Amino acid sequence: MTRRRRAAFVIVLPGLLLTGCAKGFNRGQMDSALRASSPRYTSSGLSVEEIEKLQPQVKLPIRLAVAPPVFADRRWSRSDQLDSWSPGESSEIESWEQRLRSAGVVREVVLLPPLLVEACKSDDPGCVTRARRAAAARLQADALLVLNVATDVDEYVNPASILDLTLVGLWVIPGHHVDALTIIEGAMIDNRNEYLYVLARGEGEERMLRPFAYARAEHAVQRSRRQALASFGDAFVREASQLKTP
Repeated sequence: MTRRRRAAFVIVLPGLLLTGCAKGFNRGQMDSALRASSPRYTSSGLSVEEIEKLQPQVKLPIRLAVAPPVFADRRWSRSDQLDSWSPGESSEIESWEQRLRSAGVVREVVLLPPLLVEACKSDDPGCVTRARRAAAARLQADALLVLNVATDVDEYVNPASILDLTLVGLWVIPGHHVDALTIIEGAMIDNRNEYLYVLARGEGEERMLRPFAYARAEHAVQRSRRQALASFGDAFVREASQLKTP
């Protein structure tokens, strides 16, 4: 066996031993991660009675600011996108504006630039919301949409992956599965007093079957996030369209 073939064998053997072992997605763990990463609101320090007395401070249509994403688990997020949306994700979010305009909810949707959002220390959980509200205020936004993102990935192989040992199979035989599930939860709050206007949730799932050379988890993750944003956008527009100016 040549050195090159031995190297390929070492790379793919662990995968061959896991043939057909799809573990599926752990939705319970994802939901727990979403809860743990939920923003800490200033109003959480109020009594129940005081929170019930909060009133909306805006008149529709409004200027809506969309905060950078809050990741429940950063393992599946590119390091250059930890504090911002990708170009494709930004385009998806911006596409909601026309439907929200037609419903009389917004006059403009703006994405908060990361450079306007104060960096937060890990020992100050309330900073995330404060920093985003401050950035939204600088843009004269009436309301803030905060989005939490959770992603799980399942990678496994099928019997065809044994042909990876031929080297050619590494490039042409679809023996590797990469599945990704993304859940997005969001809340639109009044930027002045954190009055809650809308809650929504969306999911996106991408299933990829590729040769070893092209089976990249980040590709499945990116597609599942776009799908989750589209799903969330439909739910958010539907719920927001029910808002009426008091």
